[in-house]
Amino acid sequence: MSNLDTTLIITTYNWPQALRACLDSVQHQSMMPSQVIIADDGSGAETQELIERYKKVFSIPLLHVWQEDKGYRRSAILNKALRMVDANHYVIFIDGDIILHRKFIADHVRLAEQGFYVFGRRCYLSEQFSNKILLNDRTKISCFTPGIRRRDNAFYLPWLTPITQCYRRKQNYGYGCNLAAWMSNIIKVNGMNEQMEGWGCEDNDFIQRLRNIGLISKAAKYQAIEYHLHHKIRPLNEENRIILKKVIESKAQRCEYGLECQT
Repeated sequence: MSNLDTTLIITTYNWPQALRACLDSVQHQSMMPSQVIIADDGSGAETQELIERYKKVFSIPLLHVWQEDKGYRRSAILNKALRMVDANHYVIFIDGDIILHRKFIADHVRLAEQGFYVFGRRCYLSEQFSNKILLNDRTKISCFTPGIRRRDNAFYLPWLTPITQCYRRKQNYGYGCNLAAWMSNIIKVNGMNEQMEGWGCEDNDFIQRLRNIGLISKAAKYQAIEYHLHHKIRPLNEENRIILKKVIESKAQRCEYGLECQT
């Protein structure tokens, strides 16, 4: 599906050094997306200036959507970005603290299939190695690079992917930092649930609703590789867990406060 129209959405918040490394890895993709949208949850001027510099050198449209900093509102800023996406596009979600393998976009395009959403895994870079990347702009990483945790997720072996296609297929599984779905299906579930504020469960809620409309998960094991820069983990908002439980129990297909409820 090399002619597929794709949108890469990158979430970010006040970490321009990480976003710079992420955008560098996007620039070096073997296949570029049709456009990139940076979904900015209230970053300051330094992030804005960085994005403006990259707009001048990107070979594809680089768009920036921003909302006022009122705490962690990832769902709301993702919906704001999604409202800019054509209904026929295939949407790939990552976070701004991620460095992409050079075939990341090409892998997701190859795995795209009607009736499925695709999720990939990530490997974790140590704090020491992450700091080297942030200071030295080093973005060339391989499965043999020292300072990697969950190294099994760093091996690029796409010919082994077919044997993993039943991997967690019956579970609500996936990460918003390595997830892809058709925009037409995202519209059906009304996008992200903006009732979920604070960290945690918003991706699970979104994926559960995709599953509730009949989509099947497809694992991108051994391809669509990404490397996660080290940072402290935010505390989970327990209210989000309650919302997710209700979605699972009710088998809800749409959220009330989503794409069609602009805030």
